[in-house]
Amino acid sequence: MIYTIEKANMITEQLKRFTTGYAHHVVGQFANIDFWLHEVNEAKKTIDAYGTRFKTMKKAQEIWIDNHDTEVYDYCPFCNGKCELSNGSPAAPKRTSSSNLDSAKRELTDAAYYFLMRCYRMGLLTKETLQQKCDFINTSIDPDDLKAI
Repeated sequence: MIYTIEKANMITEQLKRFTTGYAHHVVGQFANIDFWLHEVNEAKKTIDAYGTRFKTMKKAQEIWIDNHDTEVYDYCPFCNGKCELSNGSPAAPKRTSSSNLDSAKRELTDAAYYFLMRCYRMGLLTKETLQQKCDFINTSIDPDDLKAI
């Protein structure tokens, strides 16, 4: 798995733990709410910039391979050396699918939203502050979630 998705998943898992944790744990993490929301936005920016970074990396590898006549052979388990059936051409890097990136971003945003809703239900956020925090992470509030209180 790529760093971009691992980072988003790690933050997502943390936020999920906060959402389902004991109230005194939630309050402790709420004290750092701005930090966590900045982490969410930074991870989302990292996901959004993945395509550009990947193209840059791929191009740099292609140039290096061309300029240095790089050859990479598969390992042969029979002779314990380079496989004579390999063509020596290094494999191109594989791009992570947009659906995997989008999924990680959506799960991250959802986890942040549910953490904010937990804080709201506990009385740690006013409706106005909840709206500001949701705006900051670029998500909306489901009106049904406000009725559940």
